[in-house]
Amino acid sequence: MKILVVDDDPIFCELISAELAACGFKEVHAVNSGAAAISSVRESSNPFECILLDIDMPGMDGIELCRLLRAEPSTTGLPIVMVTARSEIESVDKAFAAGATDYLTKPIDRRELQGRMTMASGMARERAARKAVLVQNTSTNTLPFEEPFQLQIDLSCMDYLALQNYVLKLGAMRMFSYIAIAFQVINARQLYQTLDNSGFRDTMSDVAEVIAEALVINDAIVSYVGSGFFVALAKRIPEVSVEEIANQIEMKLQTLNDWYSDLDQMPVLVKIGSPGARGIVNLSAATEILDTALQNTKESTTVLGGYSPENSKCI
Repeated sequence: MKILVVDDDPIFCELISAELAACGFKEVHAVNSGAAAISSVRESSNPFECILLDIDMPGMDGIELCRLLRAEPSTTGLPIVMVTARSEIESVDKAFAAGATDYLTKPIDRRELQGRMTMASGMARERAARKAVLVQNTSTNTLPFEEPFQLQIDLSCMDYLALQNYVLKLGAMRMFSYIAIAFQVINARQLYQTLDNSGFRDTMSDVAEVIAEALVINDAIVSYVGSGFFVALAKRIPEVSVEEIANQIEMKLQTLNDWYSDLDQMPVLVKIGSPGARGIVNLSAATEILDTALQNTKESTTVLGGYSPENSKCI
C-alpha cells in the first residue's frame, strides 16, 4: 500500500515511517506541508492509497488539507487518517467533518497503528476492486446494492466506516449525549434495479437530505450504511421526538415523491425505527448504539412516504 505522510516535523516523519515499516507498510512518502502534499498527490503517476495527516502545521493545517484532498479526484475516496497530538473533542469533530476516516493521537502506539493501517489497507483493496469492476462491467449497475457510499448533501454527512470510527473516538461516556436513529428505504432494491448508478446515488442522497433536515436542530450526522439503510447520529438535547421527526419526514417525502412522479420514478418509501441510546453505565462497545438503531428499524412498522395498499407493489 502506497502511503503519504504529511507532518511539518521531519523527525516525526522518520519515526512514523519506521513504525509503518515495522507494521509491514514500507512504501511511504513523507512531506512537510499541505502544499507539498497537494503537489505530491497531483504529480504522482502511481496514486497514493492512504494518507496520514498532522493537524497543526504552519500555513495550511491538516483540517483544511483534508478538505482539499477530498476534492481531488485521486484521493476523494481513499482512507485519510489524522495523526495528531490534539485529543480535544473539537479537533476530533472538525477532522471527521472535513472527511477524515480515522483519528490517532500522538504518541503513536504500534499495535493501534497496526490495527488502523490494516483497516485502511482493506479499504484500499476494496477501492481498487471497485475500480476494476467499473472498468470491466458495462451493465446498468456496477455499484453493489449492499455497498455504503459517501452521500452528496449540503448538510452534515459521513461515510459509515468514518462514523463508526468517530463513535469509537467519542468513547462510551461521551456517547451518552447522543442517540442513533436508523431509517430504511424499503423499496431500495427496486430503485436500484430501475436506476443507473448516478440515479440511485442521487435518490439515496435526496433521502439523506430529508433525514438531515428533520434532525438539523440536533446537529445530526447522517450516514448511508448500504442496502437502503441510513443511520443518523444526533445530540440528545433538545429532546428528540420520533413522532415529530416522522411527521417532518413524511411532509418532505410527499414533496420529493411528487417530483419523482413528474420524472416517472417510483416513490421512495421509508421506515423509521426507535432510537438507540446508551445508559450511563454500559460496558458494551460504543458502536453498539448504531447496531441497535439499525435493528430497531428492521423491526419497525412505521412507513413514511405515502404508503398505501395501492402502491404496495413498490415494496
